[in-house]
Amino acid sequence: MNNKRALRALYFLVITALLFLPACSQGTPDLTEEPNSGIPEDFQPIVSATGIVLPSKRVVLSFSTPGIVDEIMVEEGEVVEKGKILMALKGREQAHAALETARLELILANQSLDEVHRTSALISAQTQLSFANAQDALEDAEYNWRVQQEGNRASQSTIDSAQAGLVLAEEEVDRAKGNYDHYSGRPEDDAQRAMALIELSSARSARDAALRRLNWYLGYPDETEQSVLDAKLSISEAELGVAEQNWERVKDGPDPDTIERAEARVAAAQAHVKAAEAALSLLVLEAPFAGTVSDVYSQEKEWVAPGQPLVVLADLQTLRVETTDLNEIDAARIEIGDFATTTFDALPDIVVDGQVIYIASKSEQGSGVNYKVIIELNEIPEKVRWGMTAFVDIEIES
Repeated sequence: MNNKRALRALYFLVITALLFLPACSQGTPDLTEEPNSGIPEDFQPIVSATGIVLPSKRVVLSFSTPGIVDEIMVEEGEVVEKGKILMALKGREQAHAALETARLELILANQSLDEVHRTSALISAQTQLSFANAQDALEDAEYNWRVQQEGNRASQSTIDSAQAGLVLAEEEVDRAKGNYDHYSGRPEDDAQRAMALIELSSARSARDAALRRLNWYLGYPDETEQSVLDAKLSISEAELGVAEQNWERVKDGPDPDTIERAEARVAAAQAHVKAAEAALSLLVLEAPFAGTVSDVYSQEKEWVAPGQPLVVLADLQTLRVETTDLNEIDAARIEIGDFATTTFDALPDIVVDGQVIYIASKSEQGSGVNYKVIIELNEIPEKVRWGMTAFVDIEIES
């Protein structure tokens, strides 16, 4: 480090001497000759600063909840991918089981919602059929109620026909009775007597049926029959009302109430999944990016507090240099994109080109007024390590 600073000091002394040599020369200069400034034509002004090699992405990980370290899944120096679980607290298994249960319920809820949409056409057709059947049932109930009221059971021609049928039936009874009387004195096992008795019984049955038919045409329901008719009519009317409401809900698509319930179930399941994920995330440390585990500050079975540093993760593939002593005068002369060369105290033979990618808008805390400048390296030499001291020369406009 001292050799490097000595070489820089010598370099600036030579430049200063070249600037003052013409002024100290003897004799009168030839005014016809072009003046010689003494500055090399290829001179490039630079700003120099010391810096440190740091990863572009680095983080110290900790839990936000207290607990006992159940398992450490990584070792120092291990390269991990983004999302890799680095450390876990006790209770992780129960939290993971709760998350799986919540995810299963979400799957079932989504399936139920899909089923509602998928079967809506079938349900609509079935509901329409039920509505039509309810209309038919009401028409039948109204007809039965109406035709069984007094004076509505039959037309006059039907009544006249029934009366004529009764007269004929009575005449048939008289004829059959006379025929039976002719054979009634014979023994019971006499065939002609038995045939006459059968004819008489049939005639009487036909007459009784004709009489009941005529009486029904001319009569009206009793109190019990009327109550039954009224009840059947009311039931049919109520069933039609329900069927119509059901049809109105589904005729233009799935039932809104069913959809609302299914969607509410999905929303609740999604909320449970998020809550379970949040609960599980409190118990595990995951790598926020791909990188290398540089430090592990805990061990298994150890109690840890919220915010306690546990794992340091860094992306060592994107090392860069951050200055530590660039003063305010030099910082004002630098611009984003300026070319820079970097050397390393531990590796004096290695020179790496790069460019300025960041200039702090606020001075750093500490002695003096210094600003942090970040140099992106065009390549990362194999031997360069995080934390090495670096020397940066930034080319600026003259």
